[in-house]
Amino acid sequence: MGFIDKIKSIFSGGSQSKLIDIYIEDDKCGNQMKLLFRKSYDIQKVYEDNRDAAYEIKKMVVCDNCYNKIELHLEFDKRYNIKNQEIKDGKIISKDEFEKN
Repeated sequence: MGFIDKIKSIFSGGSQSKLIDIYIEDDKCGNQMKLLFRKSYDIQKVYEDNRDAAYEIKKMVVCDNCYNKIELHLEFDKRYNIKNQEIKDGKIISKDEFEKN
């Protein structure tokens, strides 16, 4: 990587591997949204020994179409693979489903 590429990386946010993409659909209006979570900031480490998860996200997402509140709770293993998911008033969809609309 050259000097110019390093500067571009600083201003563009760096590598995509630092982000996790989650796609959700609102149950109320059907609006689909792409959520981006930074591994270094948005995802919390789990310190409890009695849980299988290494990391978790707990977020309240507000639909930008109908302002419905969607509760999202995701648990990840050490490689950031989803181990458990709970979502209220919405559902998680695949990237393919999101890109079709």
